[in-house]
Amino acid sequence: MKKSLFIASLALLASACASTQTAQVAATPENAAIAIAAAEAASSKAAAVGYQWRDTSKLIDSAKEASAAKDAAKAIKLAELALHQSENALKQQAQQKDAASRF
Repeated sequence: MKKSLFIASLALLASACASTQTAQVAATPENAAIAIAAAEAASSKAAAVGYQWRDTSKLIDSAKEASAAKDAAKAIKLAELALHQSENALKQQAQQKDAASRF
């Protein structure tokens, strides 16, 4: 049950992130928690393939601090930035997985 709820939350966040140019995600503690969870999941995927970027964990920690300080808007912004970094790290890994020296 928790796993399906988590996956549904990630799907909701992903759809919200995809439409952020037209509408902002409501700055609520629940949305902040979902955004942080999505960022952590993506960061874990990037770390699993050895491509986690340097500042991603720091952004997630800052998002958690902002959430604890009841600043949901800041927490969501930081978590979305961490999520985008993790997604870009995974794209980088996919592009470079077959890279070799060309001497």
